Amino acid sequence: MFVYISKRLLWVIPTLLAVLFLLFSLTYLLPGDPADIILGPRATEEMAQDLRERLGLDRPWYEGYIDYIRSILRGDLGVSIFRNRPVFNVVMEVLPYTLALTFAGMGLAVFNGIIIGLLAASYQDSWLDSLLTFISFLTASTPTYIASVLIIVVFSVNLNLLPSIGLGEGGLLNSLYYLIGPAVALSIGWTGYIARLTRSSMLETLESDFIQTEKSFGLPSYYIIYKYALKKAVKPIIAVVGLGIGRLLGGAVFVEVIFTRPGLGRLIVNSIYERDLPLVRGGVLVAALLFVLANLLADISYAYFDPRIKQE
Repeated sequence: MFVYISKRLLWVIPTLLAVLFLLFSLTYLLPGDPADIILGPRATEEMAQDLRERLGLDRPWYEGYIDYIRSILRGDLGVSIFRNRPVFNVVMEVLPYTLALTFAGMGLAVFNGIIIGLLAASYQDSWLDSLLTFISFLTASTPTYIASVLIIVVFSVNLNLLPSIGLGEGGLLNSLYYLIGPAVALSIGWTGYIARLTRSSMLETLESDFIQTEKSFGLPSYYIIYKYALKKAVKPIIAVVGLGIGRLLGGAVFVEVIFTRPGLGRLIVNSIYERDLPLVRGGVLVAALLFVLANLLADISYAYFDPRIKQE
């Protein structure tokens, strides 16, 4: 297991180096002079020259790339052009909101997905199984931005049950109330995926020999399902949670923009509109790092619950 984890950690290094190279190349992909494009036509030559020095455009690209990596290794993500603040501080201010939204969405997806999948497997080939399977396919194929718009239209505009924008003020309960809509919208796609995974895993577990042995003892079906089968069936679900967190971090961008919530995704989108390249670089780098770490945890979980992967 130690060797497997070490190999996975080594793969993180070239991945992050590739991300850093792409982020650094953003400056050179802009048509024309990046300093003039970022500052606009009213900028003076002194302002443009100062920005070229801050972005490393006054030196050969390879020297700027090496200095950029050195700064990242020191924890220096640069200074925001228009906010005139360290990028690290700006990103850390909004990151907790994105993490709270992501973990809330994954928690709802796991809870609802296991319940739907468990009910579908318990009543296999019944009308309830068909209905829940249809719901699973429907939710799994629903994009996050579509789910966000539907929740706002139905529950905020028509029914007036949930707030449509903002974080809420007045304490923890009010903040949680404002989190319900975005978390549900973010969780819908993975709810269907986890429900399908739970159903297939439960059906496979219920056909195993040890479950048949328990049935021969005359134990009630509900006792066998909840006491023995569920424990084994949820192992694949636990293994994909890390992968799901990485995917939900990407989906959080749409949710934060549509629900007008502060967060890393909305910060990156606003920085792109503002052409604040240091802030775009820093935000995308943190998002990429979180995505890589989430996938690393998913790989380790797969290996822990499936020893065949370690042997391979």
